[in-house]
Amino acid sequence: MFRRGRRLFSIASILLILTAAVHTLGHFQPQPQTPEYINLKSTMEAYQLELGMGMKPSVRDVLESLSLTMSVTLLLLGLQNLLVAMTDESGKMVRRFAFVNIIGVGALAALYWVYRIPPPLISFGVVEAVFLLSVLIPDRKQV
Repeated sequence: MFRRGRRLFSIASILLILTAAVHTLGHFQPQPQTPEYINLKSTMEAYQLELGMGMKPSVRDVLESLSLTMSVTLLLLGLQNLLVAMTDESGKMVRRFAFVNIIGVGALAALYWVYRIPPPLISFGVVEAVFLLSVLIPDRKQV
């Protein structure tokens, strides 16, 4: 027996994992060596943040660390959701996790909206819509 809400929750979780994979592939893509990019890269590498304890990472180092952290976070969240969907018999935990994901993915979508980063914004928008559907569509038993 499958329930529509659980199925949509699982689909949204798989979409999160795919978003993490695509985000990681984008992180390792070679950048075009245009004069604008070279100038931006050297500016980001020149500006260092004073973090104490002798740590002075450049803005570029911080950006790259955050990018990979985003990929790992999305991957772990998607895998955790799939585990919950597989093991929760009553569906109560799936519903709770769906609400938590709606808030988290919604916050990410809002952040990407503010900074106008279109590709992940579209991806997060789709994932958010599927999580919302998993909560809103009534559960009916399917044979």
